[in-house]
Amino acid sequence: MSNNKILSSLFEQVTGQQPAQIATMPSSGSNRLYFRLYPSTGARTMIGVIGTCREENDAFIYLADHFKSKGLPVPEVLAISDDHMAYLQEDLGDTILFNAIEKGRQSRSFSADEKELLIRTIRMLPDIQFLGAVGLDFSHCYPAKEFDKRSIMLYLNFF
Repeated sequence: MSNNKILSSLFEQVTGQQPAQIATMPSSGSNRLYFRLYPSTGARTMIGVIGTCREENDAFIYLADHFKSKGLPVPEVLAISDDHMAYLQEDLGDTILFNAIEKGRQSRSFSADEKELLIRTIRMLPDIQFLGAVGLDFSHCYPAKEFDKRSIMLYLNFF
């Protein structure tokens, strides 16, 4: 079954209608494929994700549900395919922090708005770190159950 058919089926489960349009989105350093699904009427847009690894998808879905239950600002997972290789999530818009502070990154002089955005973001990190860890079953994490020195070095070298 094609990606569009899988995502259209999930969209219909949530909204009761087929999407009017499915647009490909940038992958942002991941093997996952991202799509924005547009309704024909009434419903909100959603983000469709096609993953390549069920374990990674399951980890994302578990973490998103867990963090959402803690009141943390993460997108809600709205529908999951039977094989867990595709899911729909809430669309939080087009603004990416990296892009929102682009002028400051390039000039090395952040505007007041960019600084405020960075401050608001940094202030959320302790809640995500500490509140997010309460009741978290780390065995659901992927690719490792703990974020140790090896994991940190892999991510630092990747980005």
